[in-house]
Amino acid sequence: MTTPASSTSSSTPIGKSLVRAAVRAGRLVNQLEARILHSRILAAVPFKYRQIGFQSLKVVLVLAAASVAIFLAIGMIAVWTIAALPISAAKQPRIHEVSHPRHQLKYPELYDDNGALR
Repeated sequence: MTTPASSTSSSTPIGKSLVRAAVRAGRLVNQLEARILHSRILAAVPFKYRQIGFQSLKVVLVLAAASVAIFLAIGMIAVWTIAALPISAAKQPRIHEVSHPRHQLKYPELYDDNGALR
């Protein structure tokens, strides 16, 4: 069962390559499924159980891929959140750090008109 790709999804070279890769992967899975379901090695296992087993394997693989995708999405949201946080300005001096270059601007009451400590 194949579905033709829409013209908008493959408008870029990356989109075209992704569509081709998805089509190839789908064909590969279909061939693998046909080989497994009709293999002589598994002839002793009833056909219905082989179908259920292969469907279970596909569900497990999709869930694994989805869990990785969710993990990456949460990581990207965390990175974007951290990047959006404001960068704090230069560290403001405390009252006892008189050698800090911005101390006189933060605590002007401690300085006289000439800029010396009182």
